[in-house]
Amino acid sequence: MISGEMKGNRKLFWRNVRMECERLCEECPTLSKWELLAAMQALAIYIIIRLDDGETEHNGFDSLLIAAVTVVAQKLTESDIAGNFSLDGSWEDWLFEESRRRLSVVYKVFNMLFYFEPAAMCDLPTDLVLAPLPAKKQLWEAGNEAMWKSESQREGEVQTEFGLTGSGDLVKLGENHGGTALVHTSITASNPARITASWEEWCEGMDGFGGLVMLAASMVI
Repeated sequence: MISGEMKGNRKLFWRNVRMECERLCEECPTLSKWELLAAMQALAIYIIIRLDDGETEHNGFDSLLIAAVTVVAQKLTESDIAGNFSLDGSWEDWLFEESRRRLSVVYKVFNMLFYFEPAAMCDLPTDLVLAPLPAKKQLWEAGNEAMWKSESQREGEVQTEFGLTGSGDLVKLGENHGGTALVHTSITASNPARITASWEEWCEGMDGFGGLVMLAASMVI
């Protein structure tokens, strides 16, 4: 239906999208965390298709689409939904949180391309454009918990977090020790600069998603 070129297919597609947005706005409070994640993924796809289509007679409900993103994102960021991102936690918790992080990068890139109202909910320090960046490929692509545990043991208990600054630099944000929360340090008088990281080193451990980060970096340079 999405790839169909017939006018009727597009009309039906956008009618279904409208109905789905209305459903999400209504049922959001009852959705599980995985259903919320799937909803945000679907909404990201709808936004990309909307950008590709341009404005047509069938997709003129941007406000509803944005409203759906807003209510689902608000629910997804509630503290009781956030998982444990440490490598000594469970694979399922880590996978959920990493999925949220990667999806967050997609939506932040949307905000780099055009004014995206839900981005105002993000409390990212002003000196950062994207953060935290995706975890390493070996962890993300682990096919089961045993493989993930094996890769996490190679990483050790410390995960170095990276971010992209407004000047296009890759920087180290800090380290996530077990269950300790990541602390983002913004540029201030007492902290004039972050520790610059190597793009080559970061790219070595990155999967195809790294291409989106590199594209974003080229947009802010």
